[in-house]
Amino acid sequence: MSPKSKRISNQFELPEIEFTISIDYLRKRQRVHKGSSLLDMPKDYCCIDIETTGYMPAYDEIIEFCGVKVRDGNMVETYSTLIKPINPIKEIISERTGITNEMLEGQPSIEDVASEIYDFLTNEILLGHNVHFDINFLYDTFYNIRNKPLSNNFVDLLRFSRRLFKDLENHKLITVAEALGIIPETWHRAEADCKTTIRCYEKCRSYVHENNIDITTLFRKRKRKSKSKLRATSIVSETSDCDVDHPLYGKVCVFTGVLEKMVRREAMQYVVNLGGKCKDSVSKDVDFLILGNNDYCSTIKDGKSNKHKKAEDLILEGYDLQIIPEQVFYDLLAT
Repeated sequence: MSPKSKRISNQFELPEIEFTISIDYLRKRQRVHKGSSLLDMPKDYCCIDIETTGYMPAYDEIIEFCGVKVRDGNMVETYSTLIKPINPIKEIISERTGITNEMLEGQPSIEDVASEIYDFLTNEILLGHNVHFDINFLYDTFYNIRNKPLSNNFVDLLRFSRRLFKDLENHKLITVAEALGIIPETWHRAEADCKTTIRCYEKCRSYVHENNIDITTLFRKRKRKSKSKLRATSIVSETSDCDVDHPLYGKVCVFTGVLEKMVRREAMQYVVNLGGKCKDSVSKDVDFLILGNNDYCSTIKDGKSNKHKKAEDLILEGYDLQIIPEQVFYDLLAT
């Protein structure tokens, strides 16, 4: 038996990545009052960005928040604060963000500032790069502390950049900024990332206007070129330069259900380009099962696909496999 397929000795042992998702977590309440992703490029909005101790709202904490209100392209008001978490942050988070435990000493807790942040965002259209990540954290925070959801509609710069600049190697904020000739102050600090996002967004908005691009047409669903069944083995990497530190590098992924943001072939291509591998079925060597919308799944029964049930069985047997929702997959892509 290869090391990859061995059962983990302790089912509570942390995997290589800094988060894990339990079956119980996937059964919890969905964010039913979450706002809508707009196919529009408004002039008035509030750009948001958070820094966190990890990827999962259920387990990780917010350590920095920034919101910048913009009116007709001009930054008019900023709310920015560090936030002291319950637990000390790990060295890897300090290396990534530049935020240290010493900097967080004496800072307000999330309970101290949640109401101020909520009020600051009231009635605003929110903007962000991969903004679902930020909104999900804030949604759960406000719901837990104030018993109020975050229902603002939002614009995702990541979503727009993927349609406007299809030829980019990837659509991370740093890549989009470089393509647009924008040099940020720094990376992975909330206020700096907000300002970079705003500058990129305003350039994208001007680009759409100057080129008379119809947004409805831009996001029109593409027809599949072939009706032949997609095989994971047919997806080959388009690059030889992989980031070995990326969470998906060396990981085996399987998809089930229909993805809402991209076709499955495109999602598989992202995984393979990042140094991962895709398979068509769930087995003991799989790291991630990514859950799409099962409404159109022909094998659906009792609310779960056969792949989903097989993955749960393997987890209960002690195998190191994680079931993640579609949005967490996108969060990983943007890492």
